[in-house]
Amino acid sequence: MDAAKLNVGMVIALSVKDSDQPLSELEKFTNDKKADIILFPEDHIYSDKLQDLQEIARKRKKWIVSGMEDRDTGGKKFKHAVIVNSLGEIVGRHRKTSLTYDELSKGFSNGDSIQAVETEFGVVGVCICYEMHFPEVARTYALQGAKLIFNPVGTGMWHEKQNLVWTAVGRTRASENGIFTVGCSHQNDAVPFVYAYAPDGECLVQSRDVNRMVTVTLDLSKCFGMFLEHRQPHLYGKLVEGKK
Repeated sequence: MDAAKLNVGMVIALSVKDSDQPLSELEKFTNDKKADIILFPEDHIYSDKLQDLQEIARKRKKWIVSGMEDRDTGGKKFKHAVIVNSLGEIVGRHRKTSLTYDELSKGFSNGDSIQAVETEFGVVGVCICYEMHFPEVARTYALQGAKLIFNPVGTGMWHEKQNLVWTAVGRTRASENGIFTVGCSHQNDAVPFVYAYAPDGECLVQSRDVNRMVTVTLDLSKCFGMFLEHRQPHLYGKLVEGKK
């Protein structure tokens, strides 16, 4: 990994997008000259449009992290996130591990792996929407050396209390692991939002707005692992026990 990349700071673009125009939104937001990596929300594209996303990443020379939903798989279907580099190559995939009751009722399956991804900017992880509420997912990424967690969100916030809870979760996942967290949602009939938190819990970005893109510069060398060093795993057996 290029240590210099970690120190100059990378520009993350957090996009609140129009759900009905995924490819045109990809074209529009990747045209931004400042952004190194652009995050798109949960289910931004369907799986049959993945190659189009890759081509846009290659053409614009941008890294893209995007939510993706399976379409017409003929078998199990999952909620995905993909990480595509500036050459248009898929360098990471994640299947949503914790699903809502609604998602389970629609036939989606739980992912069974939590694997951080090494990029030219540093090690990163993805928590898809609801997964951010499970500290075990973010901690697993942090134990693998992740410095940044992307949180593509499926909807905006339906009311003020939900907004307060979600941003508190984002801040907590950052500060309890000493890493950065960033998230963005769809534009729909709920209130769209973006956020970014630093390893010490400082709010770098919090915006509730219409269809737009917000950029934030992160220096991943500012991450710290103090909390991980002081863990006592031999006391945490209850965390991995199944339902009784």
